[in-house]
Amino acid sequence: MAEINATLVMGLFERITGEQRDELYADLVNRSVAKVNRMLRVDTLTSEQEGRCEYAAAAEAVYQYALEGASCQSFVMSENGAVKKGAVSPVTIANADALRKYAFGEIADVADTGGFVFETTEG
Repeated sequence: MAEINATLVMGLFERITGEQRDELYADLVNRSVAKVNRMLRVDTLTSEQEGRCEYAAAAEAVYQYALEGASCQSFVMSENGAVKKGAVSPVTIANADALRKYAFGEIADVADTGGFVFETTEG
């Protein structure tokens, strides 16, 4: 069965998040790579398909990274110097989810991405 390159996925994850400490996020990336590898339904991938699958795995890792950031609080300093606890913005999570949905849509030709998903629109 086809497999994607975890090292390249880590590079994409670092580029998207701006993080450079790969050992801290290796588990996130490895779980995302394993998830995409399990989804693949072809025996071989072209280099172009590999690139799309690696990007999808990175997008999954970024989404998990955003969720982890939202699950903990960190100290944030306001403009007036007050220090309070804050967390990742819901917008960050929504953007990571949009990136993940886009990337998974791009691999639908080679992976079982869950089929049809109905989503409501806002407004």
